[in-house]
Amino acid sequence: MEEKKFSKKDVLITIGIIIAVGVIIYIMAAFEVVRRAHREYNEGEKYLNFYRNPSAKKVYYDEKLQKKEITDIEYEMLMDDNALKNAYVEYQTVVDLFYAPDSQWLEKSKERLKEITPEYQAWVQQLSAEVQKASNAPIKKPK
Repeated sequence: MEEKKFSKKDVLITIGIIIAVGVIIYIMAAFEVVRRAHREYNEGEKYLNFYRNPSAKKVYYDEKLQKKEITDIEYEMLMDDNALKNAYVEYQTVVDLFYAPDSQWLEKSKERLKEITPEYQAWVQQLSAEVQKASNAPIKKPK
């Protein structure tokens, strides 16, 4: 059997191809992370707009209901959901999951978090107070 020897040129070409593929994979991954950060930031902006302008929330979900993209039950749940909480979660998702490579969406999300965290913390404390109040109330036995 004849052994095939690789020349120095073949080895260098192979190494070059491997490096090029590695660089392409890194660029594609970085692009995807930035794209997802942008999408989550935009979702946060949508929910923040819903929080600040409840009529926009109603119009948005009314259109989805009319187009039959959501059911009546989903509509009620979405209308009852807290838009500030959703905005906070979206911005926090960008900060927690899409931090490398650094992008404008990460920086904008950090700024929004600084802006809405006091309101979010107040809401959490309000919920906590409601839970405490409810846990102290006597339980009514069914008739």
